[in-house]
Amino acid sequence: MFQEDMAGSPPSCPSAFAAPRLYPSVLAARLKMTSKEQRKQWEAEQKTLAALRVQEDLLDWSCEDGFPDLHRVAGVDVSFFADGTYAIATVVVLSFPQLKVLWERSAAFRLSVPYVPGFLAFREVPALAQLMDSVPCALKPQVVLVDGNGAFHPRGCGAATHLGITVDLPTIGVAKDVLKVGEVNSSLARRVSLTLAPGQWASLCEVAALFRPRMGKPLVVSPGHRISLETALQLTRAICGTSAPEPVRQADLRSRRAVKAWHAGQEVEYLSNPRLRHLERVQAVQELAEQGELRTSERVDVTRSKCKWQVKAPVVPQVEEDTRTWGSILFGWMCVCMSRDGQP
Repeated sequence: MFQEDMAGSPPSCPSAFAAPRLYPSVLAARLKMTSKEQRKQWEAEQKTLAALRVQEDLLDWSCEDGFPDLHRVAGVDVSFFADGTYAIATVVVLSFPQLKVLWERSAAFRLSVPYVPGFLAFREVPALAQLMDSVPCALKPQVVLVDGNGAFHPRGCGAATHLGITVDLPTIGVAKDVLKVGEVNSSLARRVSLTLAPGQWASLCEVAALFRPRMGKPLVVSPGHRISLETALQLTRAICGTSAPEPVRQADLRSRRAVKAWHAGQEVEYLSNPRLRHLERVQAVQELAEQGELRTSERVDVTRSKCKWQVKAPVVPQVEEDTRTWGSILFGWMCVCMSRDGQP
């Protein structure tokens, strides 16, 4: 059993750890506490990222029957240790349409953020994004399925949207539970589910639908980033096994397997400070957006997609009014114009 240093990583084993130490109850209680200021910061970050979500299909594969040119799909999942201090993040890349595992990686990380409903992404996405960065270029997934929500979220930025914008990949949220978003709640979902046969779905709102797999409870499907709800539903149906999409199921199996491996005495790879790296990445994304160099739903590069486009009205929550001066706005506009100089 390692002795953890203040940074949260085992000093004697930088890339793997032998056992997470159980912490006193006072530390566990502290993890469960979040200040109002912290929640305001999280809400502001979610609103900023939600405004950057691309609502249409921005893909390098076709949305036609059979999804031509789609060769790799990924699933991500997180499993937790019993002490509530550590977790295992897993990324699995599968071939399509064969759904054979091409690449996988699991790693442990320390939970620096407690579980707070509506803010799951801050707990899981930093580690998942770090693992996504390690996928070999030849095996980079063309779409990622996340065990969580996408745009179906009180502030339009669930874990799938958060991850998609962070790593700039198309993402789909597939959740087992129904959030309270607007007029949609679990009671409405239960009534809708009674009308569905296996393989069918029904709309819950403009950014979410309820899908019934062959077995198990209905799933809430919502687009995360760079994909429409229609395409997200079609693909989820195509790769859904008995009760869950195969990429998510494989990621879940492997993350649980890593937890069991530790209990059996095996070493597990350890990620150091994923939250810090994630904060730097989000800041870079926000700076690109302010400079007009990031794709948004209002300015989509249609040359990258072979899909049939269907532009919908924005459904993300409104971001607080921008307080910048007219001078700074003009400067930003000039930067965008200069960045486009010489382009057709």
